[in-house]
Amino acid sequence: MLKIGMSDCGEKNVNYIRYISRIPDASITVLSKDNLSETEICDGLVLTGGEDVSPELYGDWPDETVHTNPERDGVEYRLIEIASNRGSPILGICRGLQVVNVYFGGTLIMDLEKYQKRFHRSISDAEDRYHNVELSEESKLFGYTRNRHGVVSSSHHQAADRIGEGLMVTSRAGDGTVESIESTSSMSPGLIAVQWHPERMRFEDPFALGVLKLFESSLADRMSGNGPSGIQGTSKGSEVSSNDTFFTQQSP
Repeated sequence: MLKIGMSDCGEKNVNYIRYISRIPDASITVLSKDNLSETEICDGLVLTGGEDVSPELYGDWPDETVHTNPERDGVEYRLIEIASNRGSPILGICRGLQVVNVYFGGTLIMDLEKYQKRFHRSISDAEDRYHNVELSEESKLFGYTRNRHGVVSSSHHQAADRIGEGLMVTSRAGDGTVESIESTSSMSPGLIAVQWHPERMRFEDPFALGVLKLFESSLADRMSGNGPSGIQGTSKGSEVSSNDTFFTQQSP
């Protein structure tokens, strides 16, 4: 049985639990300040979406666009610390990408609309926005999507700006917004984070299924070494030309 810890995001926990439960034999524990010690016995960690990361943590100050939860920041910092020290795989989703980036010394664009004129918020409470992403062939995630290009669920107004130490950008939206990062450090080899919401996408989509298969593979590597994936579904897509290259547009 795999024990996977998940940061508490309230009423939307059910969406993440349903998604992560696709991993065979996964037992999911929702982690908060009341049971932080259980992180010590978790095989992996999922950092969920939610409120904005406090700008003070990356050397900025809040404006009217920011809605923070400092207690949650503190809890998730501790979760990342414990998981990193144990070498446990980490999957960050939406806010999860942002808090990982800040924890490792990166910064955020505080509001994409206000400061960059980019629109990545959900269309309404009931409808996400969707946009294209382009994934690097050099990324671990590409090995599971087998697609450089995808269309992903978007529901955020912040994004990674300066990238934290030991992390690299692996995909961007067409407007240059960072959409996924992975670890380049031997201390956190199983760390992947995506800005989109795979738990709200069609599961067989390569950019939903592929994310979970990569996380499961990282868990297997840590537990028993290159164990076979048991998640059902296919993430194979169209053939990718060897002449294609990852675009390198940077945030203005």
